[in-house]
Amino acid sequence: MLKIRAEQRPITKIGTSEKELRYALQLLSSGQISEKEVVKFCSKHTNIPQATVRAVLDSCCQTIEYHLALGYSVKLGDVGTFYPTISYKSVHSNTDAGLAQLENVNIRFRPNSSLIEVVNKAEKELTGVYKIVDYEKGFYEEVGTRKLDGNDNGTPPGESGGNNNGGSGDLVG
Repeated sequence: MLKIRAEQRPITKIGTSEKELRYALQLLSSGQISEKEVVKFCSKHTNIPQATVRAVLDSCCQTIEYHLALGYSVKLGDVGTFYPTISYKSVHSNTDAGLAQLENVNIRFRPNSSLIEVVNKAEKELTGVYKIVDYEKGFYEEVGTRKLDGNDNGTPPGESGGNNNGGSGDLVG
């Protein structure tokens, strides 16, 4: 389940340096799954021995690394594509052009639409609505939670008005 919270943040108004407090959503991390856990999960759900799953996973990783280092993009079925990119400094003269401009080689990942669809369809939960107490120190105060039924006018508890932001559920203080 994807856990999401709404938190008040200072947002710069477009075209100005003026800031206003707005409520923005933040995806909360559920943690990280280790390679060992991936191997155990795959083994359990396929009845393939863990040693075999680990060997295949290691081989896949080496294959991806090898081909990325050669400049290839690597497409993994319905998961997505890994591809290399570069960051560089631009120069004014062709005599200055060369590898000295290169700042970094980066690896990017572009998920396939089927992976995006699976994650978009995942169950989601709003864990609460938080108002800034002290932004510099990262202190927030919970001012409401969200029910999964009803209508939402996008207004946090204690504030009036607001436009419909397309959310669902009633805020409860």
